[in-house]
Amino acid sequence: MLKTRGLDESLSRINREINSLFESVDKTVYDHRKTPFNFMGKAVRARFTLLLGDALGLERNAAEKLSAAAELVHTASLLHDDCIDQAELRRGLLTLNERLGLNTAILVGDLVVSFAFDYAAKIAPEIPGHLIKTVRSMTEGALLEENLRHKNITAVEAERVIELKTGALFRWCALSACHLAKKPQLYAACGDIGVATGLAFQIIDDVLDIESAASETGKDVLKDLIEGRTTLPLILALDDARFRTPIRERLSALKNQKIRDLAPALEIAAVIKENGFTSRARALALEKAQGLKDAFENLPHREEALALKAFICALASRRK
Repeated sequence: MLKTRGLDESLSRINREINSLFESVDKTVYDHRKTPFNFMGKAVRARFTLLLGDALGLERNAAEKLSAAAELVHTASLLHDDCIDQAELRRGLLTLNERLGLNTAILVGDLVVSFAFDYAAKIAPEIPGHLIKTVRSMTEGALLEENLRHKNITAVEAERVIELKTGALFRWCALSACHLAKKPQLYAACGDIGVATGLAFQIIDDVLDIESAASETGKDVLKDLIEGRTTLPLILALDDARFRTPIRERLSALKNQKIRDLAPALEIAAVIKENGFTSRARALALEKAQGLKDAFENLPHREEALALKAFICALASRRK
C-alpha cells in the first residue's frame, strides 16, 4: 500500500501542530481564536514535501516536521503580502490586515516566521540555517517584484522573480527532504523538482488572477494588473504587436487613476483570456512540470515518485 494514502492523516497532524504553536502564545499578545485564519490553506508545500519524502524513502514523521516549517514560512509571507497589497480576502476570509489593521498583521507575520525558525531548529541542526537563507531569497524576490512594478519586463525577468519568491521555498523543502533521507546523490534532481514545481505553481496562480472570480480563488483577483505586476500572461500579450498599444494605454490608466476603477483591468484581462494568452501560459506551466521526467526517474521509490509527478502535473493544470 502506498504511504501517500495516509496523506490526510499527516496533514491533520501538521495542522494540529501549527495550531498548538498559536495556542502557546499569551492571549493578551495574540489570540488566534478571536480572528480565525486558515493557516494551512491548500497545504501545497506540505503535500509536496510529504510526497517527495515518500519518493525518497524519508520517514513520514520527518517529512511532517519539514512540512510544518514550510507552511509557517509560507503563511508569514502571505500575511506580509496582504499588508503590502492591502488585500481584503485570503483563503475565503477577510485578511488579518482588514480585521486587525496593518501594524498587527505585520507583527503576526513576524511571529509566524519566528515559529518557523524555532520549529526548524528542532528538526536537525543544519536545517534552520538553510531556511533563513531561503527566507532571504523570498524577501529578495518580493523586493525585486516591487522594483519591477509598472515596468516592461521579459519572461526571463518574471521567471527570476518566481524562482526567488516562490521557487526558493519549494527548493528548501526538496533539498531538506533529500538531506534527511541521506540521499546526497539526489540533491541536484531534488533541487530541480523544487524550483520547477514553484515555477509551475506560480504561473498558474498568475493565470488564475486573470481568469477567476474571487468566489473561486478565495482571494482578491486582478490584483496583479491593478498593482502593476507584469506576470507571464500579460508579458505574452504585450509581446503580440496587435495588442501592445491598447494594453499599455489601459495599464497607464490603471497606474494614474485617482479613484480605483476596475474597468481598465477587466478590459486587459478580457484581451488576455480571449486571445489565448492564459492558455499559452498554462502550457508553459505544464511544460515545467513535464520537463522533470529525468528527475522523477532518479527517485528510488517508483510508485511514490509517480504519485509526486501526478501531484505536480495537477498543480500545473489546476482551475482554482
